[in-house]
Amino acid sequence: MENTIIDDDATIVADAPASSKAPATAVSRKEILPAFCITVVAAIALYALMSYVQPLLMNNNFIYDFGTMMTGCIEGSPLYRVAWFFADLTEGSFIAALPASIGMIIMGFVAAALERKKSAHAGTGVAGNGHIFTTMFVTTCLSLILGQLLYGGLFASGWIPTFATVLTVQVFVIFYGSDLKKVATSLILGTIVTCPVCYALLYGIVSPLGLPLFIAVSAGVAIVVPVCSLIFRLMPWMTIPAPAEGANPTDQNKSKFFVHQIFGDIGQLTIWGSSWATIGMYVGGIISWVMNPLHPAYGSGNFPLLIMVQVVTGALAILIWYPKWKKTGMAFTFAGIVFASAVVSTYPPSWAIVIPTILIGAVVFAPLVEWVLKVFRFKGTYHPICLIQVAIFTVCTAWSFAVMYLIMPMLA
Repeated sequence: MENTIIDDDATIVADAPASSKAPATAVSRKEILPAFCITVVAAIALYALMSYVQPLLMNNNFIYDFGTMMTGCIEGSPLYRVAWFFADLTEGSFIAALPASIGMIIMGFVAAALERKKSAHAGTGVAGNGHIFTTMFVTTCLSLILGQLLYGGLFASGWIPTFATVLTVQVFVIFYGSDLKKVATSLILGTIVTCPVCYALLYGIVSPLGLPLFIAVSAGVAIVVPVCSLIFRLMPWMTIPAPAEGANPTDQNKSKFFVHQIFGDIGQLTIWGSSWATIGMYVGGIISWVMNPLHPAYGSGNFPLLIMVQVVTGALAILIWYPKWKKTGMAFTFAGIVFASAVVSTYPPSWAIVIPTILIGAVVFAPLVEWVLKVFRFKGTYHPICLIQVAIFTVCTAWSFAVMYLIMPMLA
């Protein structure tokens, strides 16, 4: 995510440069309808194929399952702590798999290089951050290592949200810049503060209520980012650079835009916003699933469903909010993917839960996030991810209670 631009009339246009605002023109969703249909059919077909094949793979143990890694981390195994580090890199996308992280890293660097070269094949690049991508990646890795060193003792209580620094430290680097002094400040403060806040929310509120664990991270990010930003104001070197300008992503072949933006939106779950990195993540995730179906997606066995839900939610959201994309170059369509992923990763894989979750994710979030930004009178003095997370955890909490106390009793 790049810095946010605000109009003179306070209309929110996040991740969209002023130069991308085009005069109002008639927008037809027919431009992307063929790509939408093909993408949704392909996602459903892949889900059906993987669901058919998965029972045949259940005896595969060519890689550890998630539960074994969790136990190893609790017991202090150095090898499983390294495995946890790699899982953290893709945990924001709810996959948390070693091969998926490797695929994402490789293709992330490819996308960054293509973006820097302004290649027509860059897809969504790395959301305009190709020039600082190496710094982002190294800082993220250091934050995950530091997080384990500081808070690894908390593994005794079970799962711990060390990956949350991917969502805080990384956005600080994007928002404040890649100067060494700024990066060091973002790394140290972001890592020290993020994990304990999310941990306290997790075991104090979220877990006892039976809510998706990601809500603790989402709410934690909503707290940590503005708090750290207030502290940064006391540091003269933590200045906010002018936001970058770029082209409207819809100013290209419409089917190409549509497909890449779906994967780019999924890539926003790990902040990179890279379509190629997401494809690399999925390829690695599928490889890990073949090696052991209980390795990705927290060992839930729902990896095929997770891919389908993410792609279909993203596709439907972009189709619905395509006029917004066309007009401003940005719509908050990725937020619904976070919500849908959190829900299907937590509750039983019933279509009575999955279908309305996809619809809510696709329909609600693009306008809701803009409304939240307006309510909070957002002026770009801190990264908007905290307010995006406010929208996500609010809807996710409400819908989770509906799932637990209305839908699941009817399914019993």
